[in-house]
Amino acid sequence: MNKATNITLKQAAEFFIGHDNFLILSHANPDGDTEGCAYGLCGALQRLGKKARLACSDPLSERFSYMKEAVEKQQFDESFVVSVDVADRSLLGDLEKLYGDKVDLAIDHHISHRPFAERVYVDDSAAAACEIIYDLIKLLEAECLDEKIAKCLYTGIATDTGCFKFGNTTRHTHLKAGELMEYGFDAAALNYVLFDMKTKARIGLERYVFENIEFFAEDKGAVIALSKEILDSVDAEDVNGISALPRQIQGVEVGIVLKEKEEGWKASLRSNSVNVQEICGHFGGGGHIRAAGCTIKAADAEEAKRLIKEEVTKVVEKLLN
Repeated sequence: MNKATNITLKQAAEFFIGHDNFLILSHANPDGDTEGCAYGLCGALQRLGKKARLACSDPLSERFSYMKEAVEKQQFDESFVVSVDVADRSLLGDLEKLYGDKVDLAIDHHISHRPFAERVYVDDSAAAACEIIYDLIKLLEAECLDEKIAKCLYTGIATDTGCFKFGNTTRHTHLKAGELMEYGFDAAALNYVLFDMKTKARIGLERYVFENIEFFAEDKGAVIALSKEILDSVDAEDVNGISALPRQIQGVEVGIVLKEKEEGWKASLRSNSVNVQEICGHFGGGGHIRAAGCTIKAADAEEAKRLIKEEVTKVVEKLLN
């Protein structure tokens, strides 16, 4: 594939208007933003009269099952491949071997985006990739939004901003969410499903996190390690959003959740004031300024915690001095 070409959002809209038969890829371990983008864009393209379908290496969360209502199942051989909310081709998971070097257009909002597509549109000022997809859909030649598609896009915006509580939330975020709500879905009921509804297993996991969390750097840092044994004892759905818990503790500037995986310890960092993207970059990871992730190669949880604590402490000490 040739060197990636940066395009404008208008050119991205023209790409969709001028072509057909789209396969839309979301990242592995999908969250509300990548799936909201995929289902929202797929539904809009189908309303435009295009053929479009979805692919992800992991199944859609039951919590997001309503998104399926926004699209029709279509069978066809793809002519063009599009990725949404994918910062690096490796994040495609099992689909990387099939499509990693075949992506025609990547739409993303990560500041750490590593170009892998022929065409790239990245807006790192967007709180969620769904903000971009919403603006893109409005540039298409026909009215392609309806209640079901708007619900998908709202999901991505709401989840990537922590229900509009995170520092990435902007005035434009609120305006776009408000415009999407005008399509008539029950935002209060949706927010309950996305943010408040918890299983008993999830409550147990949260209890374990708060009982076993470790503080460091004069209590400005907090870290918890979740072994494979613990993670296997609950559904994957119950683990979603657990990375935000340490950051909720008063006085904590950097919260870290380590999850044991086959390839190492997956670290998810959240912060109210620290650039955690730079910290994760030290380990070859990336993400956003206030929310980022990486994989730490370590023999056990203690070594993984030591390595990440060292890097976080260097940054936090600057805040203390």
